[in-house]
Amino acid sequence: MRRFLRLLPALLAVALIAGACADISAEDEAALEDLLGRSLPEPSGDPFVLPEPNSNGLDPDVGVIQRSGDRPEIDSARCGFERDDIAEADCGEITLPGRGEDDDYEITLSFARFNATGPAAEVRPDPVVYLHGGPGGSIVDDADFWYESIISPHTETRDVILYDQRGGGRSTDLPVCHEATESGDRFHASPDPHDELAADFLADLASCSEKFARGNHDTTAFNSRINAEDLIDLLWALGVEQYNLHGSSYGSRLAQTVMRDSPEGVRSVILSGAYPIDANLMGSIPVSIETALTAVFDGCVADETCNEALPDPWQALEDLVTELDAEPLGVDLPLDSDNTYETYFDGTDLLNGLHSVLYVGEDAAEIPDLLIDWADGDQRRVLRLARGSVFDYTDTATFLLVQCADEGAFADGADLDRPLVHEFLRAVDLAPSINGSDSLEICADWDTGDTPSFENDPVTWDAPTLIFAGAADPITPPLWAEQLAERLPRGRLIHRADLSHDSDDGWCSLGLITAFVEQPDLLPDISCAATPATMPMPNLAERLRTPFEISDGTVDLNNDGEFVDVQLPNWWSDWQDDAHIRWRDLDVFDPTAVIIRAPESEYDLLAHIPLEFSRDPTWTITPSSAVPDGWFREVLVTTAGSLTRWTNSTTGANITLVTEPGESPTLEDRVLRPLATSLGDDL
Repeated sequence: MRRFLRLLPALLAVALIAGACADISAEDEAALEDLLGRSLPEPSGDPFVLPEPNSNGLDPDVGVIQRSGDRPEIDSARCGFERDDIAEADCGEITLPGRGEDDDYEITLSFARFNATGPAAEVRPDPVVYLHGGPGGSIVDDADFWYESIISPHTETRDVILYDQRGGGRSTDLPVCHEATESGDRFHASPDPHDELAADFLADLASCSEKFARGNHDTTAFNSRINAEDLIDLLWALGVEQYNLHGSSYGSRLAQTVMRDSPEGVRSVILSGAYPIDANLMGSIPVSIETALTAVFDGCVADETCNEALPDPWQALEDLVTELDAEPLGVDLPLDSDNTYETYFDGTDLLNGLHSVLYVGEDAAEIPDLLIDWADGDQRRVLRLARGSVFDYTDTATFLLVQCADEGAFADGADLDRPLVHEFLRAVDLAPSINGSDSLEICADWDTGDTPSFENDPVTWDAPTLIFAGAADPITPPLWAEQLAERLPRGRLIHRADLSHDSDDGWCSLGLITAFVEQPDLLPDISCAATPATMPMPNLAERLRTPFEISDGTVDLNNDGEFVDVQLPNWWSDWQDDAHIRWRDLDVFDPTAVIIRAPESEYDLLAHIPLEFSRDPTWTITPSSAVPDGWFREVLVTTAGSLTRWTNSTTGANITLVTEPGESPTLEDRVLRPLATSLGDDL
């Protein structure tokens, strides 16, 4: 299932909670079953070499997890998951000490524990604990969306525990710095160069440290050591003695802290989007993006079609950045259902937008198409990127506090083990992207307490570890995953040339993760993870200018095996229990789709369309000569686009067209008319 959600800017992209997909297709499910056999692939038979137990090298009085004085008490809470097929879960929260300089400060930690569904005799006592990204991200409220990718692969034999780290989601959160948010809005509402506005944004953000203190928030109570202590207390409260960690993005950093400070309970570790504790994360953003773009552009060079249309990708990108800096694009964005406001999209915005796109391998592969179209005079992909990635810049105080505490004391401005080749990429350091080294300037104004020197020391551990790396990862490049694998005597690295920060995505990775947790001392067969040497190119550039075709298709909307012949566009298919969707899928920001729903369907239409539609979901009945007999027409129009719904007056079945602004009349006649005519009263 593909949800159409706007990509967040680089600020929030850093906090991606997982790289895995939310659902897998029926074909992939079959492939997964083939891979797993009886839930496990056949191991290679080569056991891990068991090393002598090693020490983390720390003074025994520092860097060691200290539990709270008393076992924390659990307060039950309603889970509120929307899916009917979700495993039984227990939700709740615990209250923990602040652990900062304010002895009276307390926080709450919210969790969800999904109970194993298999026979009691086969249920293992060591759950899988998922550590989400951020810092400042969350996972509990979105658990039903991520169910297939991080929960259900394990629940036959194990519980799965998710929790929101302090400072995000349902757990104790920090207030939004409205001054910085307003400054960020001014940043994008002005055609002035970004470097002339960034200082004001950073000053507004730095001043909010005093606001947090006045609100009785202890800014010294947010760092990775404290997050690790929270986890140990949560597991203590839940009665868990041994567990398996799955850390994604920032979660990989937190997992290493747990392994360093409290390794005795860890049975196995899975890391994706990983970076070492000693990495200069924020200071390496430009080089990390350059590494990711190099992987994408190498794929273009290796692809005959892409290379012919784009012989010099780097020069094309630099030319586009220069052109947009000289004359930013004016972009109208929805303010509400009836109004828009104008923003400006310059070269810095383009780079930050591409940074967000790079997080998903499939989307990253579309970047050459954007450059090809622009060179051919077609601005539509760039405009889609502008509309989809220019977002309300809300600050994430937790992210900045933890980064200042963990990294601020050690960041020296050095790049990622090599100099930056393409200097124009340096612009991604500019605020308000929040993910560049410029943002560390505020650390002097935010009191995060003292950072022990060992927080920048390399960490090794003995637990079996499976590490996923994606070649196009723009925030945690594969070099760091390779460094981790070299340090881990029981580590196994899986490198994907076709993926990015989503390196643990897809049926193959799910199978490997499941097999690894079941038998971590055996190396799983990783042949399914073999990929081409370079990223495959979709070569979509011509699709914007190539008319689509209408062809024969079938739908089974009642999920009863009764298929109906229909006329559908040759778009990307997405099957649901009570709906069939065809996405035009011209690029990651294209919302255009036709959705066919069964009579009296409870399918949530608004969950799959731009969020602006949900602000005023008021349909109006509007006559049209295009509507065949027996159907009536309703329209929902907002500044984000249009929804046109035709409903069969006899069966109640309906078909809905989601379009961008201005496209509805043409697509309605080309898509809905043949579909409605072929569907008739068969449902």
